[in-house]
Amino acid sequence: MRIFKKTVQITLIALELLIIFTFAFSLFRNVNNIGVIFGLFMFSALLAVTVFWQGVKALVKKIMAHRGLKILFFSLCGIFGALVIYAFVLSGLMLKSALTAPQNPDVAIVLGCKVQKSGNPSLMLSKRIDAAYEFLSDNPDVICIVSGGQGPDEPASEAEIMKSRLTERGISEERIIAEDKSESTRENIENSIAILKEKNIDAAEAAIVTDGFHQLRAALIAKEYDLVPTAVNAETPPWLAASYWIREWFALSHRFVFGS
Repeated sequence: MRIFKKTVQITLIALELLIIFTFAFSLFRNVNNIGVIFGLFMFSALLAVTVFWQGVKALVKKIMAHRGLKILFFSLCGIFGALVIYAFVLSGLMLKSALTAPQNPDVAIVLGCKVQKSGNPSLMLSKRIDAAYEFLSDNPDVICIVSGGQGPDEPASEAEIMKSRLTERGISEERIIAEDKSESTRENIENSIAILKEKNIDAAEAAIVTDGFHQLRAALIAKEYDLVPTAVNAETPPWLAASYWIREWFALSHRFVFGS
């Protein structure tokens, strides 16, 4: 039994170190968002608990002997448990949205992502361009809106880069509309819908091309404008997936609380 417990502890430590390394690698690659910071903090805390498990058990035993501390401890455990359940529910909704495959889309809306100072698309933007290219190749009658403005450190707008890369790969320029003013997911969707109305394009279903973790937030915005959103998922690099998935928990929570 003792050997089994030790094996479990070593296995957990190895897994936690691997996950921490993934977050640290993201940080090293200049991915500095709340998902990375929160992930590093949480899994470092879990690692400390796992490594010093005997000490943690002794501390909990002392807390249980003190009525006030006991109430505080169980209150904190209850809050933590509720947050874990919330994260699982949110993840389920995110997954459901990402698995909503296109049925009969009238338009594809490709959401932008960072452009490097060299003018090349970032890794995540490249993956979205790849997904858009495959979808448009398989659906030759669907028009496409590439949506994304130009940040202060970007040499060109995200929309311009996406349109350029898609036309270079053989997608007809006539099928691609560039929306180059957006600075957020909400603006991506709102400005794209405005273009559809401006050009008198009747669109009921929109295939949203972005990363899977991003689909739910984009879909919620699209539904505000009576647009049926479906998902075309870009391949998220594995070492980025966890941090951006966690980041999306915070982004969705902000939307639920503040409505934007």
